[in-house]
Amino acid sequence: MKVISRRSFVSGTIATAAVLKYGRVFAAAEPDIIDVTGTDPAKMVAAALAALGGIGKFVKKGDFVVIKPNAGFANPPAWGTTTHPETVAAVAKACLDAKAKEVLVLEFPQGRAEKCFERCGLQAALAGMPAVKLKLLTPADFQKVDVKGGVALKSVEVAKAVLSADVFINLPAAKSHYQAGVSFGLKNHMGLIKDRQAFHTAMELHQAVADLGRVLKPHLTILDATRALLTNGPAGPGETTEPGRMIAGRKVTSVDAYGLTVAKFNSKAMTPADARHIEFAGKAGLGEIDVSKMKVKKVTA
Repeated sequence: MKVISRRSFVSGTIATAAVLKYGRVFAAAEPDIIDVTGTDPAKMVAAALAALGGIGKFVKKGDFVVIKPNAGFANPPAWGTTTHPETVAAVAKACLDAKAKEVLVLEFPQGRAEKCFERCGLQAALAGMPAVKLKLLTPADFQKVDVKGGVALKSVEVAKAVLSADVFINLPAAKSHYQAGVSFGLKNHMGLIKDRQAFHTAMELHQAVADLGRVLKPHLTILDATRALLTNGPAGPGETTEPGRMIAGRKVTSVDAYGLTVAKFNSKAMTPADARHIEFAGKAGLGEIDVSKMKVKKVTA
């Protein structure tokens, strides 16, 4: 794992100064991963975005932004089955501060859908931001698309809103999954498709999830590991811990691979080979999955 040194930071500062003085770009390479440690989700989001160059790197004035948290279960935040509501609120506010035209928070829950946003805390967290809309997807909200290069998945019905968004931000929770090993960013995409049951019954789950990553490509992924569900995922309740971490990056596959290092899920230290959808996505060129090859910037919020 490559941690950015003070020298690298100074070099980046010099590069920025060169742009201002000469109008030329000498920018240092952006980190693959931002690893934030802290206790306050809002401050951690701010630190992650700052380390990536600010929300303006992703959201421009007038943009339509879709945010996909994990909000698929009508459980309290402490269970760790859903993204921390303060994390979602902080990202949504940052998008509004960047003058986004519309910010839409989407989910397609399983069971008791009408209670999900309330019980996971999102409804209350976003109550003070009327410009941010919460939407539970319905069967009419999907569009069929081809999956170019898909191995198990040749076509899929995905949320129309994501297809039309200027910016797509993925905000998964860090948790175990009894079939997929873990449910991070790639698995979180399943809350944006119409028929997730087919992934579990009609095709090889890991390959299908990896294939879905060919269609759904977030501009930014922030894995919320402020707390983590270690066992009995994805619905819980199970054993939880509080790593106090957020892992951010442009490549969801890389975020997922690095995210495996924040805790022992399913009572063991996992690698992409233990969550094969991550391994398959890496082999498909959808992101680096070898943590030792990643450029990582560690930040304390």
